Amino acid sequence: MKYLPLALVLVALGVGTYLEGNYSERWGRIRTERLKQFAARLDELPMQYGDWQGVRQEPDERAEEEFKASNCEKCWSVTFTNQDGQTVNCYVVCGLARHVTIHTPDWCYVGAGYQLMDDPQRYQAKQVTEATDVNNQPTVPEFLTAVFRKEDPLRSHHLRIFWTFAHDGNWVGPTQAKTDFAGMPALYKIYLITDLDGLSGDVESNPALNFSQQFFPTANKVLFRTEDMQTE
Repeated sequence: MKYLPLALVLVALGVGTYLEGNYSERWGRIRTERLKQFAARLDELPMQYGDWQGVRQEPDERAEEEFKASNCEKCWSVTFTNQDGQTVNCYVVCGLARHVTIHTPDWCYVGAGYQLMDDPQRYQAKQVTEATDVNNQPTVPEFLTAVFRKEDPLRSHHLRIFWTFAHDGNWVGPTQAKTDFAGMPALYKIYLITDLDGLSGDVESNPALNFSQQFFPTANKVLFRTEDMQTE
């Protein structure tokens, strides 16, 4: 019996090492069945939504390095332009929740030299009236949004970014995403980015909201399906 406490310690250490190894993916990348499905569906997203026509963008070297560092599974980066010449950059990424939630604009853009001009605010895009979730129930996307500024030698560069997360078609913008989505085996994140040069910084008039009205009803049908509820 005198060796029992030592045995318990060894078991505890072994379990702790195993769990930490899984969490850090020391034993290899974790790819759940749902995550594989989520990644495959990014290739099925259309390149046109209403009058918004998309052009696939290859990530620049910095974006590529950030994506690799995030350990996310896959990304989809497209620039959309409408008939009025308005432009929205749409970036969709999927991965395990702990990877997807750790990199958000208020962290990575500030790290890239942008200044956060105001605290991120929640915004519910009530303009989106025809989107449904995985259970075919009506849903309205919620974003976090903020303005970012970067000073270049010739001018100031201003961006407004909207970002949101979903695993079931209900897009939300939580301020504590890492906690809210803890343990999720697969998660999408979307950035909608607009250059504010020549545009008002007002949220309501931002072209990303008009794009959202066209994008989410179709994208939700592609990204989320009933069988997701039966997989892990």
